[in-house]
Amino acid sequence: MKHIGILVPSFPVASETFVVTEINALVKSGHKVTVITFENMGKSDVLSPSVDVVEISKPSHQSLIMGCLNLSALYRGYMSASKMASIPTPSLLAYGNSIAQIIKLTEIEHLHCHFMHGSLAYGIVGAKLANITVSSIGHGHDVYVNQADIPQKLSLCDFSVAVCQDMANQFSRYAQSRVKLLHCGINLESFNQSPSSAYSDVKLLFIGRLVEKKGLQFLMPALKNVLVQHQVTLDIVGDGPLMNDLKFMAEALGIEKNVNFLGRKPPAWIAKNTKNYSALVAPFCIAKNGDRDTGPLVLKEAMGSGIAVLTTELMGAKEIVNQKVGFKCKPSDIMSLSKIVTDFCELSPYQRFTMGQNGKRFVTKHFNARAQAEKLSHWVQAL
Repeated sequence: MKHIGILVPSFPVASETFVVTEINALVKSGHKVTVITFENMGKSDVLSPSVDVVEISKPSHQSLIMGCLNLSALYRGYMSASKMASIPTPSLLAYGNSIAQIIKLTEIEHLHCHFMHGSLAYGIVGAKLANITVSSIGHGHDVYVNQADIPQKLSLCDFSVAVCQDMANQFSRYAQSRVKLLHCGINLESFNQSPSSAYSDVKLLFIGRLVEKKGLQFLMPALKNVLVQHQVTLDIVGDGPLMNDLKFMAEALGIEKNVNFLGRKPPAWIAKNTKNYSALVAPFCIAKNGDRDTGPLVLKEAMGSGIAVLTTELMGAKEIVNQKVGFKCKPSDIMSLSKIVTDFCELSPYQRFTMGQNGKRFVTKHFNARAQAEKLSHWVQAL
């Protein structure tokens, strides 16, 4: 099995649990894995102990001179770097050389790059200098906000992964792109709890960064509409720049007694406590700058915990959620959001419980991280 390098801008990042989940699944599939990062953020309690994390060092004059001695490698690196306009070619070659040195020292045989912004450009050049294969995976902000050189990066990768069908369709429009569709999976060993019974009270849970694309600015007024007929509570897990604005909105709407801001919680808390809620509510929308969630892991984790999901018909959410596991509505639409929450409240406790159980079976079948890693492993091994 090939030694795979995982390139990420920073590692580990609390909001990017999918990276660690994928790494651990690749290890269980038989791969040796090394993380290469521009910023080592410290230890991860859940990362496999067999995985080394190597921080990219600032290029030295000596390393650059040594890199220039291999003319064939320099040619490959230059031809790749010159195709990308967003970062100067000398910078791409300098840091690409640093990545290439790590690849050679650790004997990495394939480089898989998470996120498609600047770090991917450096990773591509590093892989070309080291003469190994390279792949990439897009997520959200890196594709829809920071779009620099996306067609060029796709053409230079041996294959590129899209996490939802809409993204795959976009990538396929670019010439010379080799696109694979792979939904991010969850660790079923972590999300293996289920509600023990059907609850009569409707307790909604939101998990995520408090930013525009999460859609809480639409959920708050929708919740006010629902409270006219139904008693509902909403627990918000997460923090972010909109925290104070959302608290003020809840007070202004007169729903502050029904909304609890719990702050940021660790993954262990989420895995343990999600089953205590009636449903996860995830009102995703497209932010003004184009940012959006593409294949939301939080939906799969909630379904894995055996609860229903209420979300919008945006990007990968529409591929994850069907009528057997929850409800979907139009993004950025208060009345549409009010309706699905109301419809959920009007279900019997048993119907809500059944939705959650359906979701658990669906995630187990379609979004198992181990199975997703096997697909990625197959693509890498086939190169």
